[in-house]
Amino acid sequence: PPLSSGPVKPLERTENAYDVSKTKPKTHYDNVMKEVRGILNKLTLTNFEKLSDDIVRIDITDPEELKGIVSIIFDKSLEEAHFCNMYARLCNKIKDMLPRFPEPNDVDPPPGQEPPPKKEVTFKRCLLNKCQEEFERADRYEDIQVEGQSAEQHAAQSRRVRMRMLGNIKFIGELYAQKILNEKIMHECVKRLLASNDEDTIECLCKLMATIGKLLDHPKAKHYMDYYFDQMAQTGEVVGKQPNGNRLKFMLRDTVDLRKNHWVPRREQTGPKTIEEIRREAAKEGIVA
Repeated sequence: PPLSSGPVKPLERTENAYDVSKTKPKTHYDNVMKEVRGILNKLTLTNFEKLSDDIVRIDITDPEELKGIVSIIFDKSLEEAHFCNMYARLCNKIKDMLPRFPEPNDVDPPPGQEPPPKKEVTFKRCLLNKCQEEFERADRYEDIQVEGQSAEQHAAQSRRVRMRMLGNIKFIGELYAQKILNEKIMHECVKRLLASNDEDTIECLCKLMATIGKLLDHPKAKHYMDYYFDQMAQTGEVVGKQPNGNRLKFMLRDTVDLRKNHWVPRREQTGPKTIEEIRREAAKEGIVA
């Protein structure tokens, strides 16, 4: 039967009607960002080589576009934490292949003096600046309470900021493992994590040590590492006495034992795999021919 027996009123255009033209890129920057997002949305371990080459071939004409690409990769590493290592590998591959730009110099040198050599704006430098920016952002926003904000809303805001910081630290650890970042920033990350006993932070610390501990644990840094692990052992005893604290206690103990075992894990580390790796494992186990 018909849905209506009478005349149908024609559709009227509302003030907030969807306009497809508003979503179209308007500038070269918008086009680059859209292209990068499109590639990253399809990126997997299987098509990694092809799609990372596609990013390198994008027509990047401005240093702001480099900064935009770094921000997109950071956000993707947070949205897809399981693929953190893949995004760090992506940064390592493209860091020396993307264009470099001279840094604008707005200050004129004193009369009779040569202008200082200009620094270059590179993908790697943008990456380092982003890491520093995220640290400062966490310090700046975690304790700010917006006027009229309830205690529950402030707690939720603080948790969002903290979770972003922890996600970034995990990604920064993967960047260090790819030898993109220096050791100093990793010691800053570890010290920051040691300063808190909440569940998310302890879990992040243990995962970070599993990723980069072996690289940090060399003779010159032995006194730092000894201190870190003494603190972790003490934290384990403290949280173990709290309700439901045994999980964190044993997580910390496992991490301490990992160092004692010369960073050889008791169980094989698992992560995302390519289709070809899955097929090889299945054939080895006799699941497929």
